Amino acid sequence: MKSGIISFLFGILLLQQFTSLPDISWCWALLSIFSLPFLSRYFNNVQTVRNIRIIILFVLGFLWALLRAHWVLDISLPGDLQGKDLLVTGVIASIPLEDKRKQRFEFNIETIEFNKQKIASIGKVRISWYRKRGRWSDKNSKIKAGQRWQFWLRLKQPHGFMNSGGFDYEGWLYQKKIRATGYVRINAKKKQFAKKLDDEASGYSMLILRQNLYDALTKITSRNKYAGILVALAMGERTGISQEQWHVFRATGTSHLVAISGLHIGLLAGFVFLIMRRLWPYCGNAGLKLASPRIAALSALFMAAFYAALSGFAVPAQRALIMLSIVMISIFKLHKVQSSQVLSFALLSVLLFDPVAVLSAGFWLSFAAVVIISIAASGRLNIDINWKMWGRLQWRISLALIPLLIFLFQQASIVSPFANLIAIPMVSFLVVPLTLLATSMASFLPGLASTLFSLADTILNILWWFLSYLADTPVSQWYGVKPDLLSLCLASLGFILLLTPKGWPAKYLGFFLLLPLIWPNTHLPEKGEAKITLLDVGQGLAAIVQTNEHMLVFDTGPKFSRSFDTGAAVVIPFIRQKGINKLDMLVLSHKDNDHRGGYQSIQKAFEIYRVVSSYGEKGSEACGAGQNWIWDGVLFEMLNPEESHSYKKRNNASCVLRISAGNESLLLSADIEKRAEKQLVQYSYGQLRSTYLVAPHHGSKTSSSEAFLEAVDPEYIFIPVGFKNRYRMPHSTVLARYKERHIPILKTYNSGAISVLLGGDGQKNSRKIPEEFRKNSQKYWNSRH
Repeated sequence: MKSGIISFLFGILLLQQFTSLPDISWCWALLSIFSLPFLSRYFNNVQTVRNIRIIILFVLGFLWALLRAHWVLDISLPGDLQGKDLLVTGVIASIPLEDKRKQRFEFNIETIEFNKQKIASIGKVRISWYRKRGRWSDKNSKIKAGQRWQFWLRLKQPHGFMNSGGFDYEGWLYQKKIRATGYVRINAKKKQFAKKLDDEASGYSMLILRQNLYDALTKITSRNKYAGILVALAMGERTGISQEQWHVFRATGTSHLVAISGLHIGLLAGFVFLIMRRLWPYCGNAGLKLASPRIAALSALFMAAFYAALSGFAVPAQRALIMLSIVMISIFKLHKVQSSQVLSFALLSVLLFDPVAVLSAGFWLSFAAVVIISIAASGRLNIDINWKMWGRLQWRISLALIPLLIFLFQQASIVSPFANLIAIPMVSFLVVPLTLLATSMASFLPGLASTLFSLADTILNILWWFLSYLADTPVSQWYGVKPDLLSLCLASLGFILLLTPKGWPAKYLGFFLLLPLIWPNTHLPEKGEAKITLLDVGQGLAAIVQTNEHMLVFDTGPKFSRSFDTGAAVVIPFIRQKGINKLDMLVLSHKDNDHRGGYQSIQKAFEIYRVVSSYGEKGSEACGAGQNWIWDGVLFEMLNPEESHSYKKRNNASCVLRISAGNESLLLSADIEKRAEKQLVQYSYGQLRSTYLVAPHHGSKTSSSEAFLEAVDPEYIFIPVGFKNRYRMPHSTVLARYKERHIPILKTYNSGAISVLLGGDGQKNSRKIPEEFRKNSQKYWNSRH
């Protein structure tokens, strides 16, 4: 059975490697697969019959994932309706996340109208409702989960940044079955752009309960310092946790504490089980008809299921509930089950419920942690049950998960064993019980609930001092290059061998198996070469220039909110997955948010030797025409701004950088417009010619003059631009100008990150062809715009 379930898992994983989704007609293969069991009767060899069953389960896993993928992806927003005003009716399907600028929520669409014509529903979408001039545009703008609303919306198909090391937003939307994103259209011509139709839509009772509980908890905990953490522990809603708190959790490897999983569900179930087992014998005749362990098991299972439902049934909660269900049912039936059987059945159940769970990091970390604990609990690692055992267990879990964490996030906490040694008992046996007890009283005893929350908050405050101290240590985290699958498997085996008891055969071979993880091949450019990557940061600019021993960042992309900027989301992960921990230079071309928005995040993350800007950024040097330097045989020339010129528009004062290696070059023109282009043509004509041009001002009609294009004479033009951006860039007249010159055009929203390698010996035409990350790393769920 175990090998069959693993085979089923591998079948699901196989589909996730496809760049395009196979046709649904492949599912007819089910008919031929079901004939294999009948053929197996002609084989006397038991092993052959087992192998046939494993093959069947492998194919079934593939086909099950294929069916689920078609079920989600075959429903999509028609391309010609993107950006159009649509009259949409549906139900708020999540607890709204609110900040000073907007409310964001999931919306289950019931009907769509365009030009008074009905359009087929596309299921669930993700919507933002922005404030108008700092306040909500309608007195009824406050929305809640479970309400039915009618909105005027503008929608677009799922689309996210595509960069090496970055978060796959399109994959995340696919996992959540979200088929479009958009915003509430506030239009003066449509006075009722938003209209509430129903306070409580039918079929959403659990979601409405979660919303009411969330409202009650946020009100009661409003004065608590760690209110967001308390609410997360109570019901799995983590939107109130600040970015600073998430940083501490990640740095100390304690993020799992605020994910409702086996730790919390098991604790609640165990508490209910013990209470019911003690009290049931005193229930008169009922206590005689049903044994106390049985009623205790059913009660514990019911409360655990209710708690998991309140948390939204995340993957860790699913796994924990399934495993608990098996254990409690075995108690009810008075049967013993092996831990491996429990784990196998939990894995199969999660995959049957949602095969796309394999795309979630939580899926792998959750099951991997349980496997490690199961091995330790089975006695295979010779651990005694005491505080010494607890310390060893935390050490083993933290070490064994390092390869997986490096593979998933390119970082792992070094201080995790020490943090979890203290944090898990404090949270599990003090904070969680107090939080759950306070939550149960929130509706009818809010005063007592507030006191209990305050006590839990005080304990968290004590714990937070310890965690913050560990997070601030210079060696709290290990940043590594993402290993390939072979290196991941070798490193995982290496850690397992090192954690085996003394005398275990080939124990110290584990050190050698770790070498590919510790010293990965980073593929640095050779001397005289420069690898330049124009990152996909939406409507903004960020570029990375790497030579053999140096790295330069040119602009940092936009900042969208206090909690999200492309410096943290795109630039930092890209640099860290290359194994770099310092920057030789950071250039801020000008002051616009879409070019400098991510600077503060990058400044906090890396040691930066030099910061250069055109506008006097604090601690920076001024960029100016005539500056040049050579790194590893690669020439860098600053062509703008000219000191002798004054610019009314700061766009024209942008730093313009040309990088050349061998006979190839690339021009980073930032946001210069026609006036600056004219001056560059006049004073730097001979220096402008470049193999690659990053289009001035994102392809705006104010730039890319004929004279400038003539002087640069590029073989390729790269346009850093956002998908369906509100500025409608690049402008059609500029694109026509490029096409008249027969210049190939690549747009970041279409290509993802765009990379080129300049210089080197024996340059060939193939070296000049840019690499497009979206094309090279395409998965079947990714956009093909």
